[in-house]
Amino acid sequence: MATTSTRLHGIDLARAVAIMGMMLIHFNEIAGTIPYTGPDWLVWLDGQLEGRAAVAFVILAGIGMSLMSRRARISGTDEARRTVCKALFRRAIVLFGAGLLFHQAWDGDILHCYGIFISIGTLLLFAPSRWLWMLTLLLNAGFLAMFLLFNNHPGWAYDAGWDWDALVYADFWTAKGFLRSIVFNGWFPLFPWLGFMLLGIWLGRLDLGSRSVRRNGMLWGGGIAVAATGASWLLTNRIGPGMLGMPYEFSYALFGRECLPPTPFFVIQSGGAAVFMIALCLGVADRLGDSRGLKPWLVFGQCALSIYIGHVFLFLVPLIYLDCTGYSLWITLPMGAGAILATLLLIVAWHRFFDRGPLEIVIRRLAEPTRS
Repeated sequence: MATTSTRLHGIDLARAVAIMGMMLIHFNEIAGTIPYTGPDWLVWLDGQLEGRAAVAFVILAGIGMSLMSRRARISGTDEARRTVCKALFRRAIVLFGAGLLFHQAWDGDILHCYGIFISIGTLLLFAPSRWLWMLTLLLNAGFLAMFLLFNNHPGWAYDAGWDWDALVYADFWTAKGFLRSIVFNGWFPLFPWLGFMLLGIWLGRLDLGSRSVRRNGMLWGGGIAVAATGASWLLTNRIGPGMLGMPYEFSYALFGRECLPPTPFFVIQSGGAAVFMIALCLGVADRLGDSRGLKPWLVFGQCALSIYIGHVFLFLVPLIYLDCTGYSLWITLPMGAGAILATLLLIVAWHRFFDRGPLEIVIRRLAEPTRS
């Protein structure tokens, strides 16, 4: 029981870190300029956060699925496995529907993608670990193949459907655009983003309460992230344009670490960084235990869904309405930090009366109508 409690505390803390990173990025995108303005080191540092919070969220979702299905996996009974899969599939449907509604206000919604990822992940929840790794590799290879093969196809090129000036997916609500965005070139396409959830499912099978597992997670995750960063820089700036004779723009797109497009070096670097962060949070939660300073951030992580949707309507929509845009990172980052602290106070106050966040309660009731 101690191991399970520690693990859950660490996962909640990791969710809190991920949602804070996402909030900062959203403030930079809405209140700032594109490209970002500010000191070079701050622009570079902020660029390293782009897409990484979403990667951590998808991996954490996979870990949560594994933890939820642990008893069914250990028992090995078909009935227990079917029960878990049905519960997860219902949640996937609710999240998909909620995401489509939220997409009306926020073009970069991840919830509808969550719904698709979870529904597919449910089919692979009890698959052998080697299948998960093989599918992850195939998803990344499939994206790279489509990226190269569709480059000159006007209807399926990576740029198709995008309004890059406004940074929105313009034809999302058409049949072709919806399919293309979900599979290939949207914000969080199946190829290769589903692989992050499969990685999370595999991680959730490990003993995350073990210090050796957490230590290996930090060593391997951090080492892979650093190695991928170095290799990406060499290929993008030296080998691609020099030895291979590629145009720099193509070399940057193919070997870079941008989340758009999510080419292999982005996947490897961001996946390694997310594993490092999650392992670190598990270790911090283990060290701090039930300290008073940690509890508010655990609550923050437990209410990640409410915060994800709520911060758009509470903070970002008013910024757009008031035309508070065009600021440098020196302004947008403190704005985001202030919004995080305000949200923390609201969530802690809410938690005095309710165990779950407002939207977590709604999603749970919709997905599990028979639960009291």
